[in-house]
Amino acid sequence: MGKPVRMGERIGWLDTARAIGIVAVVAGHVTSDRAIWAAVYHFHMPLFFMLSGMTFAPGAVRDVARRRARTLLLPYALWLALVAGADVVISAVTGGAAFLPWDRPVVALARLVLGGTFLVGPMGIFWFVTCLFIVQLVAAPIVRRPDRQILLVAVVMLGVVLLVRHWPSPWGVISVPLGLFFFLAGVLHRRNAVRLGWRATVVAVGAAALVAVSAPLDIKIAEYGTPLLSIVAAVGLCHLVLLVAQRVPPSRIVGVIGRASLVIMYVHLTIYYAVRDRLPEGVVATLAIALPITLWLALRHFAVTRALLLGERADSQTRLKTPIPR
Repeated sequence: MGKPVRMGERIGWLDTARAIGIVAVVAGHVTSDRAIWAAVYHFHMPLFFMLSGMTFAPGAVRDVARRRARTLLLPYALWLALVAGADVVISAVTGGAAFLPWDRPVVALARLVLGGTFLVGPMGIFWFVTCLFIVQLVAAPIVRRPDRQILLVAVVMLGVVLLVRHWPSPWGVISVPLGLFFFLAGVLHRRNAVRLGWRATVVAVGAAALVAVSAPLDIKIAEYGTPLLSIVAAVGLCHLVLLVAQRVPPSRIVGVIGRASLVIMYVHLTIYYAVRDRLPEGVVATLAIALPITLWLALRHFAVTRALLLGERADSQTRLKTPIPR
C-alpha cells in the first residue's frame, strides 16, 4: 500500500483518491443509469469518511471542536447561504419553484438550521459536513485507544445503524454511526495496511466482489444495503481505490479535481438542477465538475476566501488536510 500517511506533509495520492471520490459523487447524482448509480453508491461516501479517518490528527474534544468549527462549520454555513440564495435566483429566472418554501419563511429558515435530511435539491449533500463534524468529535477520544478497542467500537456502530435507519436527521445525526464506522476503518487502515501488504489487497478484492450480490449504501439516510455484505464490499472497494490512487502516475488535472472537491461538492447540485432538463447527462456532469473547479481557482487566490469558503489557513495550500470533499 505504499508509505503510511503522516500529518503535515502533502500526499499527492490522497488528492487522487479525493478526485475519484468526488467524480463518483457527481456521477451518482447525475446519472440515470441504475448500474452506475449502484456502483458508486457502494463506496463514494464511505471513501470520504475513511480518508478523513486516515488523516485525522487526534486531540482533545474541545480542541477538535474549535479547529473543525473553523475548517468545516464556517464554510458550511457560508456555502449553505450562497447555494440557498442561488436557488432562489435560479427559480426566479426559470419560473420554477425554489427547493426551500420561502412562502413560509419560518419553515424555510428552520430547514436551513436543521440541515441534514431537511435539506434537499441543491443543498442535499450538505449533510455530510455536519455529520463529519460530529463524527470527528465522537472519534477524538476513541482513536487514541488500541486497535482492538477501536474495532470493537466500529462493530458496535453497525448495530446502532439497525436502530436509526431512515429517521429524520437534523445535522446528519442518523448518519453518524455508519460514518463513524468508516472513519474508524480509515484509522485502522492507516495503522495496519502497510504491515498487511498484499494480504490486505487479496482480502479487499474478495470483499469488493460482494458488490455483485449486495445492495448499495446511502449513508445520508443510514441505509446500510444488504446486511454486512454491503459494508464489507464498501471497505474492500475503498481499499482498492486507495491502492489505485497510490499506483497511478501523478496527474495535474486529477490533483486539481481532488483539491477542488470541497467546492465541487457544494456547487455541483446547483448546476445539475439548473440544467438537467436542458443538456445531456455527460455535459451536465462535465459542467458540474469544471465550473466549480473554475470557482475554486478564483477563491484560492485570496486569503479571506481561502479561510471563509475553503476552510484553509493562508499557509495550508501545500499541507495535508482532512480530506472531506474539497
